Amino acid sequence: MSSASAPPHVSVIIPSFESQATARATLESLRQQTFRDFETILIDSSESDAIAQIARDFPEVRFHRAEQRLLPHEARNVGVKLARHDLLLFTDPDIVAKPDWIERLLAAHGATTGAIAGAVASLQRTWLCRGIHLAKFDLWLPGGPPRTVPIAASVNFLCSRALLAEVGGFDGREMIGDTLLSWKLVRRGNALHFAPDAVVDHDHRSTFGQLLHERFARGADFARLRAESENWDTSRTCAMLLVTIFPLRLIKLIGRTFGACLRSRCLVDFFGTWPVVAAGHGAWLAGEATQYWRRLLSLRTSSEAGRRAHRNAGA
Repeated sequence: MSSASAPPHVSVIIPSFESQATARATLESLRQQTFRDFETILIDSSESDAIAQIARDFPEVRFHRAEQRLLPHEARNVGVKLARHDLLLFTDPDIVAKPDWIERLLAAHGATTGAIAGAVASLQRTWLCRGIHLAKFDLWLPGGPPRTVPIAASVNFLCSRALLAEVGGFDGREMIGDTLLSWKLVRRGNALHFAPDAVVDHDHRSTFGQLLHERFARGADFARLRAESENWDTSRTCAMLLVTIFPLRLIKLIGRTFGACLRSRCLVDFFGTWPVVAAGHGAWLAGEATQYWRRLLSLRTSSEAGRRAHRNAGA
């Protein structure tokens, strides 16, 4: 780690809530980084002392215990305030970083000077874990050429403090705050550059049922926030509901995953786990559909209320 007289070049920010099953491996992998001039900030809002006890074995880590439960992006915003440097690297306490992870992210940042999304691989190689990974992280599979991506996942995301401040930081109230942040950056003309060789391995410990529940919830969040941010009217919402409940978008999402696996040269994983992939994407779309339906009902109620108010004013 960097000495007190030489500020770190990078601040690595990690939120944690009862992550004791995986956090030690994460911190150990940071100790193995080929690039050494960085600080690690661990923001913990656990109810137990398990993470605090792990942090004691890593004196180089700046440990911050929150007074109340924080959602992940709330914790990241706290970490930004505590960070000593202007280059911020976000990740999660359930990853194992490759030894050259930070070095490769910094090389990509030096070439573009913009926001960098890194690659995410699966730590486990079981059938279910590989399928879960493809259903959740197909946009950021390792391999292929450097390119831009529409969304940067906060499990592997590097940007400057100035760029983060430009869009108001993460929305700490939302579980997909990284998606909202990505939308804001892109709308302001900031491309999200993908570094396919800056890899973290994600530790998947979900069951199949947990995958479906999580994908449904995140799909619902995505639909609600997208419709709100773009102020969709009844016709736009209805059109999106129709293409979502029919298999058109499911086929498109499965095709996207196939293309990502082709680019990453892991088609064996796709063909071996496609039922899990399809189920995960289907759960996401089911979550979206529920939100589009609720928005239609809300728009109808608002329209009827407006007509009643108009009639009453005319009377």
